[in-house]
Amino acid sequence: MAPAALTPPRETSPPPTTQAEMSSYQGYDHVHWYVGNAKQAAAYYIARMGFEKIAYRGLETGSRGLASYVVRNGGVTFVLTSPLRGLSMLHDVPEDERELVKEVHKHLETHGDAVKDVAFEVDDVESIYNAAISAGATSIKAPDTIHEGKLGYIKTATIQTYGQTTHTLIERQNYRGLFFPGFRLEPTTKDPLNLILPPVTLEAIDHCVGNQDWNEMDDVCAYYEKALGFHRFWSVDDKEMCTEFSALKS
Repeated sequence: MAPAALTPPRETSPPPTTQAEMSSYQGYDHVHWYVGNAKQAAAYYIARMGFEKIAYRGLETGSRGLASYVVRNGGVTFVLTSPLRGLSMLHDVPEDERELVKEVHKHLETHGDAVKDVAFEVDDVESIYNAAISAGATSIKAPDTIHEGKLGYIKTATIQTYGQTTHTLIERQNYRGLFFPGFRLEPTTKDPLNLILPPVTLEAIDHCVGNQDWNEMDDVCAYYEKALGFHRFWSVDDKEMCTEFSALKS
């Protein structure tokens, strides 16, 4: 399993790596899911777990191939994305979005509804990205600046981690928007069920678990320590966590 990155309280990252000076992590920014039906998935989290829809991107905002709903509860933000078209109907979709639609379809065929990206909010995208690449991380997307008029700009970069999962680094201090450029803000009205049921209050994402194959966990942990400046603060093996027929190393 990958080391956990705790959101609260907000602290600086561990000491710099030897490859490059590391900046600080502010915590989890959001978790991005690829799902078969983003509208239905958003409705589930809203009606059952107290989330509210805060942003949307789809046909109405100019995205011809994908729809994304952003839902939030306290400090927990999920992005739920699904394809709007089949693979044989992409002729009028812009090339960059066409490739992303293909990626979403492939991910769904392999994993079903699943997490694609775990995004971190950081102080300096370039610093953390360059340190990770110099330590052997694979780049998915180099640092980029995305502007949104008077609301300012966001800096992002994406690197590969285990399996098909990625980590997006996001720098927000010069952005005054609610979520991300290119998304339409949605009124945060409560679902009718949430008006009559007790509130579900979430504070933050505590940790994310990355399940690894046999004998691969130590290598993945070493990757996070070397490339991203994480440190191990807890571990358990099969002598401590086991049943008669199963065991867990973490």
